[in-house]
Amino acid sequence: MIFIYEDSWENFEPLSLLRPVTETRCGALSFREKLERLFGEDILVIIREELLDLLSECWPELARNANKVPEGRHLFIAAGSVLTEPLAYIDSDELLVDEAENLLGFSTDSLSGYQSAESIQGFLEDADLTKHRIGGRRMLYPWEIFASLELEVTRDFEGELAKGTLDPHATVYGSALRLEKGARVEAGAVIDCRKGPVTVARNTLIKGPTLIEGPCYIGPDTIVDSARLRAGTVLGPCCRAGGEVEASIFHAYVNKHHEGFIGHSYLGEWVNLGAMTANSDLKNNYSEVKVNLRGETISTGLVKFGCIMGDHTKTAIGTLIPTGAMIGIFANILGGGLCSKNIPSFSWGEANVYELKKLLSTAEKVMQRRDVSMGEALKGRIIALYKAYVG
Repeated sequence: MIFIYEDSWENFEPLSLLRPVTETRCGALSFREKLERLFGEDILVIIREELLDLLSECWPELARNANKVPEGRHLFIAAGSVLTEPLAYIDSDELLVDEAENLLGFSTDSLSGYQSAESIQGFLEDADLTKHRIGGRRMLYPWEIFASLELEVTRDFEGELAKGTLDPHATVYGSALRLEKGARVEAGAVIDCRKGPVTVARNTLIKGPTLIEGPCYIGPDTIVDSARLRAGTVLGPCCRAGGEVEASIFHAYVNKHHEGFIGHSYLGEWVNLGAMTANSDLKNNYSEVKVNLRGETISTGLVKFGCIMGDHTKTAIGTLIPTGAMIGIFANILGGGLCSKNIPSFSWGEANVYELKKLLSTAEKVMQRRDVSMGEALKGRIIALYKAYVG
């Protein structure tokens, strides 16, 4: 069997606060989905104990066998790893590393029964395994996704398809277009597939005038309205996109319907951007972008990186986001100019705290507008995080 396990989940905050790292998008697909595509089989998950109830509620199929390891030799892949080719059977205990000797996973027959991300961490600390270099790359932080985002979107492309509706007054350059059943591309839309493939998933609407540059993935039930989607853009399911988006990931249910710019950024679920919200993704001196994560200043190694924005965060009209901003979950950014580079979860403006009762009420209203209900496990997780962060 093949397992994907959470590792270094703190490095993926705030994205990992309300989902396992296994479900983080790295292109059109999550880390787990990429492995399933590569190996052609279901991949089982091993996650933090504190997320098991949330997994059962939001990913019931995954939860059925989560954190359960039968006896025998198995392959364990660290979440954040992207492999370039399937592995042959490994008949010994080995650590699997990339060219930089970052851990990609391991093979062992020493683990069985109930396991968790925490127990895997303990096993690796005590194990003395031989290293085996394989083809792949480990992403230790979410911004490292952007170093190869266009490549990953291209790898995730499922092939050309023409089952949707393409208006005769829409323009397509190149042939690498996947138009799924129920998708509609209206007059005035321009889709450029010459430098990379474009997917318009089922029941998605592309309104003109819109420019889409491949490689690009537009997920199911999404509406793109008068937008410029630059190469490397990924829109998950049920998003709303207008204005300009470049080389960014909208995880799901993101609302950016108005003018503004988002570049080289990862936005979690249920983020809402006010009109003319824009972020910087390049410093004036073209130096590497640095971020602050859990009080530590870290160089991203990237010249172009915008921001990470957690689930349910909202911006007011005219909000300006600095290069390398880290913004938590349930933050309300009130606009009126350049916001802070580091905005904690549950912030109301720059100096106040979002009241728990109000944020839960608002989140429930927002989700109901898309016919989604807030389950008890999600609500419990939000309350637990609020107590941990706010007290």
